[in-house]
Amino acid sequence: MTGLTVYGVALFFALGTCRLAPGRRTGPRAVARYTRHAAALLSAALLLLAPPSVELADRLGPFAPVPVVPLVPVLVGEALRLCAACAVRLLALALCTPEPGRRAVRRRLAVLAGILALRAALLALASPGPGARELSAAPSTGAHLALAGYSAVGVLYLAHCLTALLRQLLRLTRASGGPGPTRTGLRLIVLGVAAGLLWTAWGVDDVVRAAATGSQDGAEDALCGVLGLVCVTLLGAGLGATLWPVVPAAVSGWLLAHRRHRALAPLWRDLHTVLPEIALVPVRRLSALLPPRDPQFALYRRIIEIHDARLILRQHLDPRTAQWLAGATRRFPPPADRAAATAEAAALAAALERAAAGALPDPGAAPTVPAAVPSAEPPRALGSEADHLAHLTRVYATCPAVAEVRTRARAAHSARSPAVDGPGAEPPAGPGLLGR
Repeated sequence: MTGLTVYGVALFFALGTCRLAPGRRTGPRAVARYTRHAAALLSAALLLLAPPSVELADRLGPFAPVPVVPLVPVLVGEALRLCAACAVRLLALALCTPEPGRRAVRRRLAVLAGILALRAALLALASPGPGARELSAAPSTGAHLALAGYSAVGVLYLAHCLTALLRQLLRLTRASGGPGPTRTGLRLIVLGVAAGLLWTAWGVDDVVRAAATGSQDGAEDALCGVLGLVCVTLLGAGLGATLWPVVPAAVSGWLLAHRRHRALAPLWRDLHTVLPEIALVPVRRLSALLPPRDPQFALYRRIIEIHDARLILRQHLDPRTAQWLAGATRRFPPPADRAAATAEAAALAAALERAAAGALPDPGAAPTVPAAVPSAEPPRALGSEADHLAHLTRVYATCPAVAEVRTRARAAHSARSPAVDGPGAEPPAGPGLLGR
């Protein structure tokens, strides 16, 4: 059960590393960077120091080419834990200074290097045996004291780094204002760091045992696992309380962007069929079937591509569209709130049929259907523009008047006239590509 607990604690920090992976928009940058480093290093250290990992190394000891190989998980795990403590110290510095200077960072890295070198020297003086389940010093008082010093240096450095972080978190808690989720979350995080200090303080038992018996447990024991579980529970609760107001907004924003992206699909698909050059990135068949990984960015890109297609289609506007639309709206009068969108959708449908039939563009022709030309109004916000284009897409795909204009345009361009399509135009090879 202890091994599973330690593995669970390691999994928590590993998930924290993934949440703060590079490329995610977290900030400030230094705080996110050092938090990510601390979580990754501590996760790797706990995976190596978990009792099942240490027992596996001990069982493989007789087969190792060098007797000290079984000690490697313990030694590397403790070194990684000290590196995680250094990252915690840098995190405390980043909470005090938005972007720590290079000199301050190098100073703390130099302290870490000195700590690791000192522990290596003390471990060499202790001359530990080959067993992995515990570090056993040579049978002499000097070796016992060297092993105790090896443990004490690590405990003191860990306590120093966690105390520095705790001090900065207390300062942020006092400055967080009145009661609220942020203050509650910071208090829980402070309690989690305090539990981490208790977790570190339990290492004093290893110091006393090393001085008295010349041995030290290599793996995390049961109480360490419990203290680690309390620590991550409080940290998880604190982060959840701090981020909880943001999470629903982020999820609803993701869903809204995905829904808007999907709402533009019918219009974008027809535009891309006739004008494949509007795609900013190549469209793969599998990616077209799957939801976008970043729907907000995909929505922004799709809006740009639709606007590019509308600009291109200005050269393919058919002067007969207004006449066709007048006859279609007499048969299928659109609602008042859809009149402008119906005119624009009809112009797009007729221009698409003309472009799909292979008609040569006429750059000198004045646009006779202004509704099909992108608006000269001030640019709207992304959400407003997406809603406007989604409304246009619904009218384009469902309005019977637009469907009739599309049918007339396809019939007109199936027997093309040089007067309309320009000199040198070739007759189409088949029906319009956008027929429904």
